[in-house]
Amino acid sequence: MANILTAQQAANALRVEVGDLRMLDLLPQVDRFIERATGRDWTQDATKNVIAIAAATMLIVMWFDNPSQLGGEGNLPFGLNAALAQLEVEALRYRKTQFYGLSGVGSISIPGACVGDDVISLVGVYGSSGSQVSKFESKISVHGQLQQTNASNLSANLYVVILKSPAEDIVA
Repeated sequence: MANILTAQQAANALRVEVGDLRMLDLLPQVDRFIERATGRDWTQDATKNVIAIAAATMLIVMWFDNPSQLGGEGNLPFGLNAALAQLEVEALRYRKTQFYGLSGVGSISIPGACVGDDVISLVGVYGSSGSQVSKFESKISVHGQLQQTNASNLSANLYVVILKSPAEDIVA
């Protein structure tokens, strides 16, 4: 599993060797903290969110320099609080839904799906694993539905899809 920060990014921030065991131990803890704080697993993104990288960098430096703050959710520095708040708002833009595949090509009910929504992620949870985006449409074409484009029998497979409206990226 990839972390929000690469080992090289963390090592650069901490001014330690890439193989520093304490730093490597902190990387997944930082990811879990940010996921709990924002409600979204930022490690799953193909391209890491720059705000997630900034928050992870601040957090790993704080914990590395002062291990007594490890995992603490007390008084976080203003910059880290601001970054986590921005990530939480960003996380709310994504809609996550579980569903089972079909026995062939067809429509799957996805409440809240709107025409034009982008499929950000689609992974197998049970019966398949990893990215399954190639078996489904990449952009919602029918309101409230996701189209399975693969003719295979996927009805025993459980999936999770994350949708996001492109309109939410427009800045006024």
